[in-house]
Amino acid sequence: MITRFDHAVIAVRDLDAAIARFRHLGFDVHPGGRHTGLGTYNAIIRFGLDYLELLSVADREEAIAGGPSGQTLVALFDQRAGGLVGYALATSDIETDAERFRQTGLEAVGPFPMERLRPDGRLLSWRLLVPSGVSWLRPWPFLIQWDIPDDERLTWERPGNHPNGTTGVVGISIAVTDLERGLHLYERQLGLAVQAQDEVPELTARRARFQLGEFAIDLLAPTGDGPVQQALEQDGEHPFDVVLQVRDLDETRRNLEQSGVALEPAPARAGLLIGPDQAFGARLTLVPARS
Repeated sequence: MITRFDHAVIAVRDLDAAIARFRHLGFDVHPGGRHTGLGTYNAIIRFGLDYLELLSVADREEAIAGGPSGQTLVALFDQRAGGLVGYALATSDIETDAERFRQTGLEAVGPFPMERLRPDGRLLSWRLLVPSGVSWLRPWPFLIQWDIPDDERLTWERPGNHPNGTTGVVGISIAVTDLERGLHLYERQLGLAVQAQDEVPELTARRARFQLGEFAIDLLAPTGDGPVQQALEQDGEHPFDVVLQVRDLDETRRNLEQSGVALEPAPARAGLLIGPDQAFGARLTLVPARS
């Protein structure tokens, strides 16, 4: 059973440069460790149970041999520095989710085990369920069930103190070519309930919103030439932006502008946009805390 948002993944070709860049953007970033047998390693921007993962390739040949997800990362890095490539939803019963996928015709790989060796020598482990066997640059999330209890994990990787005032991840948008097909995927196959549908003129798109607790998932389908259509032309169906909540939007603006970070008004949101050119290809939307 899907219970909550877990994390969003930003692929970065140069992990050290990305750590430095995201610290410049006001995030508290810590090395995460290496994924056993997959040729990848990461850094973590943790808010609570939710976090952003900066994911890179440590060993190109091992990543390619690891399967389609590693091959997708290598191909992306051959073209550019990175981008927002995927996201995970946490589940409390990954075997039941796998059965629902089978019953609804959603092909998936897993559940299968994974692990990450942290710099302090502790080994984190979990199981994944990945639609179509590919996590990156796709319209779906992958599902994760942690082997270690949440409270214990947070003693290993404590929430950061973020100078930009970010308190958590509150949403993600997915660019899709066909809204009805996206609705089928998220409603019938993932088991989520659509909350609203509307037009988003600022993005030249139609939107369908799903709510998972306080976390919103927006499917965006283009109605003409605009940012969503352009994103689809570049990468196909994939995550379009990630939405981060900050304590005080005005204070965040002042602090980031003093650091030389260029900000734009966020399209269709009462917030600010850190553009892809400043965040290794990822669109980061900052919104104020709910009153």
